[in-house]
Amino acid sequence: MNSNRELYIFFLSLMAIITIYLNYFTNYLSAYSQELDKILQSIIILLVGYLANYFFGIIIKKQIPEVKERYAFKKAVSTIIAIITMGALIAVWFKETTSLILAYGIISAGIAIALQDVLKNIAGGLIIFLSGPFRAGDRIQVENDIGDVLDINVFNTTIMEIRQWVDGDQYSGRIIQLPNSFILNKPVKNYTRDFSFIWDEINLMLTYDSNWKKAQKIAIDITNEVTKEFEISAKKELQDMGEKYLITPADVEGNIYIQITDNWIDMRLRYVVDPRRRRTNKHLLNEKILDAFLKEKDIKIASATYEVVGFPPVKMAK
Repeated sequence: MNSNRELYIFFLSLMAIITIYLNYFTNYLSAYSQELDKILQSIIILLVGYLANYFFGIIIKKQIPEVKERYAFKKAVSTIIAIITMGALIAVWFKETTSLILAYGIISAGIAIALQDVLKNIAGGLIIFLSGPFRAGDRIQVENDIGDVLDINVFNTTIMEIRQWVDGDQYSGRIIQLPNSFILNKPVKNYTRDFSFIWDEINLMLTYDSNWKKAQKIAIDITNEVTKEFEISAKKELQDMGEKYLITPADVEGNIYIQITDNWIDMRLRYVVDPRRRRTNKHLLNEKILDAFLKEKDIKIASATYEVVGFPPVKMAK
């Protein structure tokens, strides 16, 4: 114990001894015997509350190694002990039933107000542990925060952030601490729970004089080759999901959807991929498709450029 703690305990102990002496060993304050009893009980309550807070602090320090979590938990316990101590003091000085009901009502309101954020986080942590909307290792998105779950504890969820200034679902390097209360009122988008794949698309633009059927076949063949391992696993997981959810059958093989625009043939290549390999897989597909298209003279890639039409020649009269 430090000097301040020792001084506080010594002061309370001394006050208790003096009160006991005046009430039980002298007749100086015999008319105030009931008041002295209440004072003695109040001193004991304060002493017990202080010691309880001290010993709980030691236990928390030993059991919870993480600094932020230890601080939050210690603060919550200290607040609860303080409110209980205050309620016990009120119960000592007000014996009437109506006063006690009012006192405990105030205590309950005090706990709810003082610890509303802490209690919400604890409730959110229990929901996460019991219902399992996500687990460590899942990739989730909560509003604008997206990343891989590193750890879940009583108060918060830790994720490794992706995106933001980094494109293609790769890590930004930042660690985000999400208070567990988000599970109570915010939607959680899970990229990997039950079905560990996502569908991605590549936009291919061809000129109207291109052999678009050949281009379509080339792109699909390359896609099926590159994403074959994903397709097999995704098909198996979709079958397993059918045992748990009412799910509409979905095609996991690569496919192309064509749209006619004013300037080019718009071809949307859709395929299934592991969300953690989305960028590398997209790069590989673009590279292979581009190499294949460049070898074909009848396939031309369009671009969003416009040719400026000049003025007709003007003849100047002499």
